[in-house]
Amino acid sequence: MPKTIQRRLRKPKLTGKYKKRRNWVLIIALIAFSLYVVVTIVDQQIRINNAKIELEELNKTISLQNIKNEELKRVADAVDSDDLGSFSDYIERVAREDLDYVKNGEVVFINIAGD
Repeated sequence: MPKTIQRRLRKPKLTGKYKKRRNWVLIIALIAFSLYVVVTIVDQQIRINNAKIELEELNKTISLQNIKNEELKRVADAVDSDDLGSFSDYIERVAREDLDYVKNGEVVFINIAGD
């Protein structure tokens, strides 16, 4: 190949000042990208931990609801089998605990201390 074509195909030599500036820009860009990656990873870990906590709470709620469902199934089975003793016990317990009902003649004590 002739020398003129070889000169044109060669990359121009960079001066020292331009090389230094280019290196600093590259270093700053790498640092900025590294910081972005670190912040993103930390944010994702926080989100994952929050989701795990929420999942545990939902699993507890599901297990409590399953227990209630089993109790209701037992009551429904008692009604179907005409076992009115256990059904009336269930009704009485719900009335006392959830509705705060009392039987006639019972004395109700209220703790005013709040303990």
